[in-house]
Amino acid sequence: MTDTLAALRSLMSAHSPPLHALIVPSEDYHQSEYVSARDKRRAFVSGFTGSSGLALITMNEALLWTDGRYFLQAAQQLSDQWKLMRMGEDPAIDIWMADNLPTDAAIGVDTWCVSVDTAQKWERAFAKKQQKLVQTTRNLVDEVWNNRPPAQANPVIVHPLQFAGQSVADKLRTLRAKLVQEKGRAMIITALDEVSWLYNVRGSDVSYCPVAHAFAIVTLDSAFFYVDRRKMSTEANSYIEENGIIVRDYGDVSSDVVLLASNQLTPSPTKEFLRNLEIDGGNAANKGNGDSHAVEFVNDLIWVDPGACCFALYSKVSADKVLLQQSPLALAKALKNPVEMEGLKKAHIRDGAAVVQYLVWLDKQMQEIYGACGYFQEAECTKQKKQLGTKRLTEVSVSDKLEEFRASKEHFRGLSFPTTSSVGSNAAIIHYKPETETCAELDPDCIYLFDSGAQYLDGTTDITRTVHFGKPTPHEKSCYTAVLKGHISLGNAMFPNGTNGHALDILARIPLWKDGLDYRHGTGHGIGSYLNVHEGPHQISFRPSAKNVPLQVSMAVTDEPGYYEDGNFGIRIENVLIVKKGNTKFNFGDKGYLSFEHITWAPYQRKLIDVSILVPEEIEWLNEYHAKCREILAPYMNTSEMEWLMKATEPIAV
Repeated sequence: MTDTLAALRSLMSAHSPPLHALIVPSEDYHQSEYVSARDKRRAFVSGFTGSSGLALITMNEALLWTDGRYFLQAAQQLSDQWKLMRMGEDPAIDIWMADNLPTDAAIGVDTWCVSVDTAQKWERAFAKKQQKLVQTTRNLVDEVWNNRPPAQANPVIVHPLQFAGQSVADKLRTLRAKLVQEKGRAMIITALDEVSWLYNVRGSDVSYCPVAHAFAIVTLDSAFFYVDRRKMSTEANSYIEENGIIVRDYGDVSSDVVLLASNQLTPSPTKEFLRNLEIDGGNAANKGNGDSHAVEFVNDLIWVDPGACCFALYSKVSADKVLLQQSPLALAKALKNPVEMEGLKKAHIRDGAAVVQYLVWLDKQMQEIYGACGYFQEAECTKQKKQLGTKRLTEVSVSDKLEEFRASKEHFRGLSFPTTSSVGSNAAIIHYKPETETCAELDPDCIYLFDSGAQYLDGTTDITRTVHFGKPTPHEKSCYTAVLKGHISLGNAMFPNGTNGHALDILARIPLWKDGLDYRHGTGHGIGSYLNVHEGPHQISFRPSAKNVPLQVSMAVTDEPGYYEDGNFGIRIENVLIVKKGNTKFNFGDKGYLSFEHITWAPYQRKLIDVSILVPEEIEWLNEYHAKCREILAPYMNTSEMEWLMKATEPIAV
């Protein structure tokens, strides 16, 4: 790591202009949350492997910023060459750079790896001291990364209409109507899941995310797909051509954006094309007067999502001709169509069955190997652990078993993120990822938390359960019950149309706040339809970004409060919810009301619940949910599994 920093500083000194600092973001050219192995530049230079973070290297210091999910992990992984900067507690990176770097400092970054929003924010901060953001002539990290993983040519896969539920033609028609409405003539699409969703294709270029590295440009009469041509099979090429999409090399997007900016990429739309869009006359003068020369086309903007588009592409377009606005595809993708919704529900049923089968297996193993009292009984272990050399259960070996159960289910295509399989103090690391060489052995006297999900052709899943196979302490039970109460409170919310996730986040925290407890992550995120497990634009969170968009019917969102006690244990409970119309007695203001429906099916562990803390309504809800688990999962259970599930879902006396 020291050699890497020294090599980077040498390149910084030799750069023209010489750089006072180098920013190394986590993101790839598409501003992705999860990136391919060859794009993990920040992890390479710092040693910190979490999905979120930003490294800053100066001539004398190396600093890493990350959020509350990763404070513990970063503290463990960073060497003494690095200083951890805690987001929300320490100064933000733009403020730190403005305050600590010299006047006129040149701060380098590969602008392909930073969004328009972020770059402009930095530039505003730098302006106070005449500091400047410099686009490096090449990515300096790539220059010193000798064993950088090669680019892979994984095939682009056509996503069938039976799972997509909406044709490419319909999606393009809707997008173009939106373009006309916003006085746009084209849109540059850079987010990988948006490109995949729009063109109904999938890939495997990024682990856990079924996407292909690709860009798209859509104009009012053309559509372009920028991808490594080696990835295009005969079937994929035929499909793309049938949909009127032009395939271009991945690297051509840069020169094509220049052509687009000068209006040379595609011809202007015709009067007939505008009429076919069935738009109103607000965007074309004298529409329908029979004089083709009288039609004045005024749509001249290029739509760029400032949070998703890289600064490098944005910089090639004249600033006064850019519509900087969130991509309309983000919301369109989040509003699941009926086919996607049905698929999502079915995928979660199969996934819930896999989770229950896993718990049945794990319960038996913990009793046989470690003498644990098991999932249902609450007592100390009756036997000593077996001698060294006998069968052991580790965080990795049991998570592999969970994947086996999922892999046996219809339409399984892989995991949706690295499984958090964590025992005791490791469970306090919010996004803990166990490694074979260093992971812990399961311990019946400690809490076990697993946060996991899968990719199925008909939907993406995400579920967290926290269990104990020995005797939980009163404190552990109290904390678990507070988390459960918050989970139930949010899931049972009734709220008016127009409510955003920022307003609802508090519902999951109030039971924890009553005991002076809290957690450092958001409470809910959108989830894709055989796409990314984290999907916007909506979220349920204390962060201001959760005010971005109101929750709407047919959105899917997680409900996942938690509590993490450093060095001791972690608790999280997570289900996926869908937003539906609420059934209220009244309708104040004629707003219409919304509610949630749970589509995740797996029991909550009875012996971790302090029933005395629950109110009758919460007990009633638990009993109803558990009854549905029995009914919905029964077709997937064998006799012994069903017996276990019946016991796990026995009603709690009110």
